[in-house]
Amino acid sequence: MFAGRGQRRAAAQQETETRVAICLPDDLPVDESLKSHIAAAVAPASAWLLTGSRVSVPPVGAVFALFPTVDTLHRLAAAVRDQRQGRDDGYPVLVVGLAPHQLTEFGRWLAEAAPTGEIEGLRLIVGQDPAQVLDQLADHLQPVYEPNVIAMPVSGEIDTPRIKYFYCLSPELRELLAYLAELAENNVSRIYLLGGPGAGKTSLAYYFHLCRKLGNFVTVNLTAEATHDKAAMKSLLCGHVSGAFPGAGSRTGAFSHARDGVCFLDESHGVSGTVMEVLMEALDSNQYLPYGASAKRPLDCAIVFASNRSWETLIASVNMDEHARLGAQILHLPDLAVRREDLVAVLAATLHQMKSRSTSWVAPAGLSRAAWQAMCACPWRGNTRALIRVIETAFVTAATERASLIERHAVEAALALWEPSTHASHDIYTRAGR
Repeated sequence: MFAGRGQRRAAAQQETETRVAICLPDDLPVDESLKSHIAAAVAPASAWLLTGSRVSVPPVGAVFALFPTVDTLHRLAAAVRDQRQGRDDGYPVLVVGLAPHQLTEFGRWLAEAAPTGEIEGLRLIVGQDPAQVLDQLADHLQPVYEPNVIAMPVSGEIDTPRIKYFYCLSPELRELLAYLAELAENNVSRIYLLGGPGAGKTSLAYYFHLCRKLGNFVTVNLTAEATHDKAAMKSLLCGHVSGAFPGAGSRTGAFSHARDGVCFLDESHGVSGTVMEVLMEALDSNQYLPYGASAKRPLDCAIVFASNRSWETLIASVNMDEHARLGAQILHLPDLAVRREDLVAVLAATLHQMKSRSTSWVAPAGLSRAAWQAMCACPWRGNTRALIRVIETAFVTAATERASLIERHAVEAALALWEPSTHASHDIYTRAGR
């Protein structure tokens, strides 16, 4: 599937790929034991030692920053971005090793770097000490081709300057981005995204829209907005002409508003009855008829379905004829629990957001070791939404207790509220094949 990557990688066996620039904190003693650990971590590459205050980064295949300050990160990220712009092989990568107590400050760097395009080739490791971080380094030195962040408007339909950032650091998620880009480049127009609640299906659908570079991005929640009234359903998706409803003017439906862009149909496990009838009419012939109109219009937009149900559950709810007419490429979005680097980014960004809103509170600097372990042990069936609620709640607990770090008891109390293992929806989620 990704032969192009392999060809570029094989053609880019440059000397720079055999060197890793290691940026250590100025106050970290560098003894022979640490040097040996670094050499083993980057082998067979060679290590080029820097200090946090050194600005110049030589041409390398990777830059590793251990427990960096925000200022150091800005300098290193800018150097990595400049080097990447002159290459097309996914190098150099920027690997950041963090301690749990640094996460709030790292969130500040993410907030400052995302709008300026500094987050390129980024990989993350969280460890309690240098040795624990270095033990994970070898698995984070591979090239990064895909974007690390998706900038998207808070609302796809409303003109707003507010932007939210969806972090894509984990290899599992970047593979999906590469696949979506190939689908867009090759004019695939129907996709089915499967993933748990809060896993990021809307963001991936928006990325597909960005790759297509056409039309508008329109979202319809079929569970919330669907109706048993076929005329109203046709109006929602296909629009209606003036006079079709007593006293009503014309309406631009979702398909028309998207033009040749993307119509994102979320909660598509609700596709049945009148919803299915309207969709089948459009999907079968790539045409649709606005309610009350006399002529059909071409269905130019791509359609992205999304559901938090398993594929087996979905196909069991429709007949085979309807199933075949969906005609979509199936993509499975992995849960946040296995996308550890994305989890770190969301956690850090949330901590910084909470700190930036605080006035009288002194914000905790991050998490204690025990609190971080509790976060890592959670299955995160609620994915990003649950993670954000847990961090917000734990932050408030730590701030009101005047604690310098979020402790384990604050995380566990928040988990009991927002990610309870006994919640009924978890049983449904498990039976759906997660």
